[in-house]
Amino acid sequence: MSHSPFGMRTLLILTLTASLSGCSAVQSNPAQADAKTMKNPVAATAQSIANGKRLFDRFCANCHGAAGNGVSEMASTLAKIGKIKPSDLTDDKWDHGSTDGEIFVDIRDGVGPNAAMRGLNGKPGISDEEMWHIVNYVRSIGPKAR
Repeated sequence: MSHSPFGMRTLLILTLTASLSGCSAVQSNPAQADAKTMKNPVAATAQSIANGKRLFDRFCANCHGAAGNGVSEMASTLAKIGKIKPSDLTDDKWDHGSTDGEIFVDIRDGVGPNAAMRGLNGKPGISDEEMWHIVNYVRSIGPKAR
């Protein structure tokens, strides 16, 4: 069976295109697409916000700062090694989405390779429910318009 050079070239281009498309899909977080519509199963009660603060202090404040404003020694260190500065969670500018679900997915899965924020998923000592408490706390320290 013989193949024309044109046919083989077309087949090669289609194969490479399909392969590269698959690579980018693997690198992105498929959960982020559904995050916008995720509903927070934990009511934002005073107790939940207090739990969220306690967990934030343990898992997040080292980078985001005690006040959540992105000011910390770790933020300075990350900037010096070329990593993106931790987000200011108290302002109205959100780089990775502002719904409860988007915040949860960022906390659970982490944020991009250059941001150096590893997710808490699989980390000992924290459950999904506790991550939702952190979402409630983060909402409580930012602008009320979110």
